[in-house]
Amino acid sequence: MKPFIVKKQCLLLIAGCVWMFAGFMVMKTGYPLLQKSTSLGLILLGASIIFLFFYLKIFSKLVRRHEIRIRGYEEDKVAFWKFFDRKQYVIIAIMMSGGILIRYYHLVPNWFIAFFYSGLGFALFSCGTRFVARYIKFERA
Repeated sequence: MKPFIVKKQCLLLIAGCVWMFAGFMVMKTGYPLLQKSTSLGLILLGASIIFLFFYLKIFSKLVRRHEIRIRGYEEDKVAFWKFFDRKQYVIIAIMMSGGILIRYYHLVPNWFIAFFYSGLGFALFSCGTRFVARYIKFERA
C-alpha cells in the first residue's frame, strides 16, 4: 500500500474539508470586525452581495470543474493532493498572500474587511459543503 494514496472519490471529501476550513478561517477574520461595525445593515448587505457573487459566479463553477477533473482520473486511487490542480494551488497562494499583506499593511479599512471576508468566507464554506455533498453522491453511485 502506497502512502498518501486515496480513492479518487475521496478527493471530493478532502476538497470539501479544505474549502470549509478555509471558509471558516476567512469568516473568523471578518466576523469580529462585523460585530464592531456601526453600520451593520450596510455591511451585511455588502457581505450578501460578495457571497452571492463568489458563490454563484466563481466557486460553484470551480466545484463543478474540479468534480469533472476528479471523476476523469483513469486511476481509481490517486495522491491525496490532487484534489486541486497546479493552477488552483497557485491561485490560493496568491489570494492568501494578498489577503495577509492587505491586512498587515492596513491597505483597506476594517469595514471593507468585515463585509468582504464575511461574504467570501461564507461562500467558500458553502461550496465546501457542495464538495462533501458530491462526495456522498459519488459514494452512493
